[in-house]
Amino acid sequence: MLFKNEKLNSLFQELEDIKETYVDLSIGSLDKKSKMPWTEYKKEYEKLGEIIDYAEFQSIQRELIEEVIYSIMEMLDGYRNLNFEADIVDKNTGELITKNIQLHDKYRDFIEAKKKLLGF
Repeated sequence: MLFKNEKLNSLFQELEDIKETYVDLSIGSLDKKSKMPWTEYKKEYEKLGEIIDYAEFQSIQRELIEEVIYSIMEMLDGYRNLNFEADIVDKNTGELITKNIQLHDKYRDFIEAKKKLLGF
């Protein structure tokens, strides 16, 4: 557990699981033998697979998806042009998950802590 707040850990871990799923799908799509129905750009992935190192592509995909998630967290924190304020609430308890925290900062901390744990 990276944070004392179990709900934040759960939220961020689910986002990480989603990220890794799509990183894996992207990497798999580089191989011409793969059957990846999730993308409309199979031929483009195959072309990339001929010229890019899979590990480098994996790193690029991870970085890109992390930045998208970070931007979504910024939006929820009020740093984007959303026309209303948003919060994350536990429906079962009514607890405000985002109370007194900046999601985008906590997400970055979560990512950095996971990288240290995994030796990146």
